Order: sequence, then C-alpha cells, then structure tokens
Amino acid sequence: MDVRLDRFYNHPIERVWEVLTTEDKLAQWWQSADFKPEVGYKFTIKDEPQGGWDGTLQGEVLTADQPHTLEYTWHGDQMNNVTVVKWILESEGEGTRLRLEHTGFKGLKDSVIGFFHRSGWGKYLDHLAGQMAAVQA
Repeated sequence: MDVRLDRFYNHPIERVWEVLTTEDKLAQWWQSADFKPEVGYKFTIKDEPQGGWDGTLQGEVLTADQPHTLEYTWHGDQMNNVTVVKWILESEGEGTRLRLEHTGFKGLKDSVIGFFHRSGWGKYLDHLAGQMAAVQA
C-alpha cells in the first residue's frame, strides 16, 4: 500500500517550500521536529503516543532540491520497514501543486499502518491548506 495525495495551494512555490521545511513553520501546521532540508540530516518528530506507538518518528533527508523535491526516510517503532516520504512541488499559475508520496509499506502490518498514514496525511494536508495564510512568513 502506498499513499499518494495531491493538493493545490494558492501560494507561490517558495512559500509552500518554506512551510514544509522550516522548523518553526512545521510546528504551526504539523508537528515539532528538529528538521533541516539538508541531504543526510537525521531528524526526530515527537507526537502524542497512541495505542502501542511511542509517538516517535525518525527519518533522514534523502533529497532536498529546493523548492521542488523533498524526500526522506520515515520510521516509527510499530513499523517493520523504513518507508519513504516524498514531497513534489510544481508551480501552477499563481499557486503550487503539491504531491505527497509515502511509499514502502510492505506486509500486512505495515499496510494497515499505511492506511492510517493515508488518513493522517490527508488531515495534515487539509490543515495546511486552512493554515497556510495564517502561518507567519
């Protein structure tokens, strides 16, 4: 199971990139993270623990082609496999087309986790749309 989502934001590509890659901006629409868009950078995201999950996600930046592509590994304590999250940004008129691809969910357990990630990513992308103008530049 792979997660593929597509959204349009009525903001320039540079602004969308900034909101996706800057620690203080990430915290305003998603989660606090020690994140830098630099290849090889290892980061941790802390969220509310849920069920048997400890609330910690870890990753390493694989691609950081500003402002077009951001890709990183993604792994939590309940996942059997390391997955990959890829953000693809394209200018479209006055705004930005954002595609999210989260791949690598293998086996039954990770496919179930992928199903929950699809729902979660959809929620966060919708939240980003509602918050984009409010996020301080």
